[in-house]
Amino acid sequence: MTDCPVRVRPKVIPYFRGVLRLTTAATLLYVGVAGMAQAGLAQSSAVPASAGGASAVEKHPKFEVISIRRHTAESGPVQTGPTPNGFRSIGLPMFAIFQLAYALPNQPGVLRGNQVVGDPGWLTSELYDVVAKVDQADLADWQKPAMRQTLLRAMLQAMLAERCKVVVHYGSKEAPVYDLVIAKGGPKFKRAETVDTTELRQKHPTGGMMRGTGTMAVDGPKTTQFYAISVTTFANTILSSLADRPVVDKTGLTGYYDLALPSSALQPPPPPPPPPVTSQPLNAPSPPLEDESIFTAMPEALGLRLEPAKGRVETLVIDHVERPSEN
Repeated sequence: MTDCPVRVRPKVIPYFRGVLRLTTAATLLYVGVAGMAQAGLAQSSAVPASAGGASAVEKHPKFEVISIRRHTAESGPVQTGPTPNGFRSIGLPMFAIFQLAYALPNQPGVLRGNQVVGDPGWLTSELYDVVAKVDQADLADWQKPAMRQTLLRAMLQAMLAERCKVVVHYGSKEAPVYDLVIAKGGPKFKRAETVDTTELRQKHPTGGMMRGTGTMAVDGPKTTQFYAISVTTFANTILSSLADRPVVDKTGLTGYYDLALPSSALQPPPPPPPPPVTSQPLNAPSPPLEDESIFTAMPEALGLRLEPAKGRVETLVIDHVERPSEN
């Protein structure tokens, strides 16, 4: 990541495994939560970066043309993601750009969670329209699915450094997590029939590609199907969103799978009820998250379960960020 032209303090680790905090309803559209498949799934074909993609980052690629303006009603509906010749984010906070720019290295998906430190407030509350065009010299690489994700992250970081004067560093802290483990009886899903995004779109025209991945999600009234999803992506995006804390994949399962979950289990948990008016001790334990539907549905549907644990959670610290210069 430090090869990219975002200024990073030299004392920090060279990559970031943590995930950014979701603080607005708008950004929830872009974390890959399956229950929001129709509203929040992009039509991107990006897949994990290859060695060829890594060499492209070393060239410090930048967008040739960038337009950033405050969002207005005339700008059109909310949208974000790569285009055939660039990138477009309409009606979203700059926080959504951070999610894409600082995604986990060598993994698909977007940065998410509650590990960001230093958000100045406007980063999640003010809406912007960002339209960028790739330089003609980078266009051939941009149109290769295996390289696009790497190029996109590098170009977004370069844009943030130039237009928002971004300075970040990385840290870590011990925090509550969940370990994703195999339940008694073993996994109840099969290897993916195909990981080809073109074939997935042809087979499932009503589905959507999860942002920054090669995973297709098809949201039905009773069941949500995931095609060509890795267990790590499932843990980092969907489960972490629903569990409201990082989920660490401890299953040892590699590769890509097709799996299904009840759609009702993929709804975010309701807010906690107000505390009762009693003399209950201040340190009384909260109701366990395991009572929520994702915890009870997953062992039966997938043969996986979540175990409460403690772990080192790496954080992204924003040392400096300015409102983007508009044009």
